[in-house]
Amino acid sequence: MSKSIMIIGAGPGIGQAVARRFGREGWQIVLTGRSAERLAALTAELSEYGISAHAVPADATDPDALRAAVAQAEALTGGLTIVHFNAGVVRNQDLFSMTDAEIAGDLAIDVTAGFNTIRAATELFGTRGGTILVTGGGLAIHPSAEWAVLGAGKAALRNMVQRLNGPLDQQGIRIRVATVATLVGPGSKEARGAADVFWALATDPNAAWEAVYPAA
Repeated sequence: MSKSIMIIGAGPGIGQAVARRFGREGWQIVLTGRSAERLAALTAELSEYGISAHAVPADATDPDALRAAVAQAEALTGGLTIVHFNAGVVRNQDLFSMTDAEIAGDLAIDVTAGFNTIRAATELFGTRGGTILVTGGGLAIHPSAEWAVLGAGKAALRNMVQRLNGPLDQQGIRIRVATVATLVGPGSKEARGAADVFWALATDPNAAWEAVYPAA
């Protein structure tokens, strides 16, 4: 089985930095998101660096569509090693100024899509083992009323990773979260730093269930 990572919620910031970090180590990359056009641009950029990258469009809030995308990624790569959940809505807005639709929509991406990813990856890895990575956020530990729903979403993901870490480890499935406690822009040193943290979580067998970036 070749080494490969599927990044769900691929984008120009952390997602692309992770793709480049793993890609330069010879890993196959699968990028997943709702916009086929954006994925095409991201995979084309990776190809310029000689990185093998595939685009698999899917809406992670739809569990059936996500399972189908994971199965497609499995077939494209000859067997996935890692599934990385990286989706999230970065909305700087307090709870009471958001509409009902905005709250529901953000939570669907921030939380439901993450839980769907964890479930689909666990089903895929079964008894053969594998690794699930999750992009967390500092708001999970230090909440802010101005980032209300994003903070709640990151807290829910962190809670789930912490709870599943032990039981999944016993099945040979590693689940780890990188709690990114800084703003990250495309192509930034922060994006590269976060990618290095994900690389360490993926490759260090003694890595804890959580790594905070930047380190305190």
